[in-house]
Amino acid sequence: MNLITTFKAGQRYMKLCPMDKQLTHSFPELKIINHIKTANKYLPPIIIGLLLWQYFMPAQIAVTIITILFTLSMPLQGIFWLGRRALSPLPLNLIDCYNQLKIKLIAKKIIAEKNSIEDNKLTFEAFMKIINLAKLHLGDYFGQDNNSSTYYKE
Repeated sequence: MNLITTFKAGQRYMKLCPMDKQLTHSFPELKIINHIKTANKYLPPIIIGLLLWQYFMPAQIAVTIITILFTLSMPLQGIFWLGRRALSPLPLNLIDCYNQLKIKLIAKKIIAEKNSIEDNKLTFEAFMKIINLAKLHLGDYFGQDNNSSTYYKE
């Protein structure tokens, strides 16, 4: 895989993932995305603090530069991990869930039934696309209908 392709896939996947609390227990990438967004918010003050520390304290410049580079690399590492995750194939237990959601979307005529190249390569990115479609058209969580209740009815 190309490094730039992986980073672009990570950024695409970061925008694509639904930030639902129900999904955070199943998918670690949602926590990683939250950490990346938090790091992007707080990194500039941290770096300014490190530069001020270098200016006012008798610290070595090499230690400060290494600390700043490590701090800047953390969100990049997260985006790279997300890119690798987006392009990796789905495990067997999620393929069944993907197929169930796809069948529900085909039954409601939201997506067309076709065998394309994308169907042969089931990745986490394709799974998140299906989850977004199911959430938009079918209901809240993994294709539950809005009018069906999770409680037992007699």
